[in-house]
Amino acid sequence: MRKTLYSALILTVAAFAAVGARADDYINIKKAGVGPSLDLVDSPNNYGLAGTNLGTVDLRYWANDKFGVDLGAGFGLPQVSPNSEFVGVFRAEGMFAMKETRHDVFYLDGEFMPGFGSGSGAGYSPFFMSLQGGFGIEHALAEMPDLAVYAEWNPLSFNIYSPGGGASSETGLGFMGSVMNFTTGFRYYFKP
Repeated sequence: MRKTLYSALILTVAAFAAVGARADDYINIKKAGVGPSLDLVDSPNNYGLAGTNLGTVDLRYWANDKFGVDLGAGFGLPQVSPNSEFVGVFRAEGMFAMKETRHDVFYLDGEFMPGFGSGSGAGYSPFFMSLQGGFGIEHALAEMPDLAVYAEWNPLSFNIYSPGGGASSETGLGFMGSVMNFTTGFRYYFKP
């Protein structure tokens, strides 16, 4: 009888100790991750939208097993000729985990990306803003779990841009301008 009581007590203590750190939680929860991203997005110009490669440096933090944020800044060059324009961007993204395992998390994301253009090439807007939505997956490497790679696809986009280059047709709104809003990169996680 006494042995059964001790066993029950040990199991109860072990169960309460495991509540804060479930074995199936994503391994990088409550850690900050820093790393580069490559964003392939559409940004507005005088002729509609043009593909732009943006390089950003980001900070990612999974607050719990359901929500994370990603903040970053960077720049890029549009894929139009002449290619003398410069585009600078900031990124703020909320991520909502849908399914997670110890090394993977599948999530929905919403992203706010204000940006600016300068130069004398294709007549880019001096200011634009993009709201994007989609989904992504992040994978922490089994051999090195502090290092994670990720990919996102944001096919839903809402773009607002200001006039530039003397073209009044440039001012306006765009919805679902492209299905090519794709981001990939990696994060190295550490305890803050």
